[in-house]
Amino acid sequence: YDDTGIVAPLLPELSTLLNKFSVYKGLCYKAWDPVNVGGPTPGVVAQSSPNAIATTTLINQLFDGTPTITVDYPGSKSVAMDFKSFYFGCSTPTGQGAFQAARQCSILVGGFNADNQEVESATFTFTAVVTNLLRAPMVKANLPERFARVRTVTIVQTDPLTQVLLLDNASYRLYTTS
Repeated sequence: YDDTGIVAPLLPELSTLLNKFSVYKGLCYKAWDPVNVGGPTPGVVAQSSPNAIATTTLINQLFDGTPTITVDYPGSKSVAMDFKSFYFGCSTPTGQGAFQAARQCSILVGGFNADNQEVESATFTFTAVVTNLLRAPMVKANLPERFARVRTVTIVQTDPLTQVLLLDNASYRLYTTS
């Protein structure tokens, strides 16, 4: 997500307002915002620095819905995807728009077919292993093979009230209409 064109505002609170995005490289992201987690600040380190995507706040999720990645959006030429893997970590938001301490979290990933029926789910846990300067690297989530030819993937964290889920380097294959 390093080419999303993130704007670094003077007031960090404005970051999520200025950095909205939805369609990126053939997928639609609902309830996700691009964020810059590069630099020497404490917290989760993006797999490919400096940018990652983060779930919106719980308040925003009440309006935006569950964090979702899908091929189903107006103008899409894709009919399905193989969602293979991604890197993730969780962090505590500071209230000033920045992310601080990396913290343990669990997530539930669901894969849905064209009929919006769940075909597979998987649970992953991030345990913060702090390296240097209070920074923790993301961990890789390898998805089961049944995440092949899905239309939508949901990623739900166990505690969206007190933590932010960060995601980077999603690996997927798109199937397009001929």
